[in-house]
Order: sequence, then structure tokens, then C-alpha cells
Amino acid sequence: MLRILRRVGIAIGSLVPAWLVISLVGGALPPFIGVPFRPLDPAATAMGSALVGLATAVLGGLIYRDIIRREHATR
Repeated sequence: MLRILRRVGIAIGSLVPAWLVISLVGGALPPFIGVPFRPLDPAATAMGSALVGLATAVLGGLIYRDIIRREHATR
């Protein structure tokens, strides 16, 4: 039971830095490449939110996998 709780904690903990990185890059990169801050089409915002969620989940999964791999390598 403790092992499952630890893995869930690692999973949640890996999503936090992933979300922070995606938010930082997503907030800083578009003005540098000429994309306006506010999209003209409301549907573009919904699509952007879905892409942010997907990118966060993928990056969080990669971080989780790396943590678990390093944990098993030290044993």
C-alpha cells in the first residue's frame, strides 16, 4: 500500500514541474516568434488548452519514468 501511495505521489509530483515548464515556455516563446498574446478566434484558445494539457501529460510521464528508472537503478 505504501509503495502505491509513493508512486502516486511521484506521479503528481512529476506533473507539477512539467506544468511549470510548459507554462513558462508557452508564455515566453510566442512573443519571440511573432504570435500575439490573445488569439482572435475563441476556438484557438480551446485547442491551445488541449495541447497544453497533452504536452504537460507527456512531459510529466517522461519525468515520472526517469524518476522510477533511477530509483530501480540504485537498488
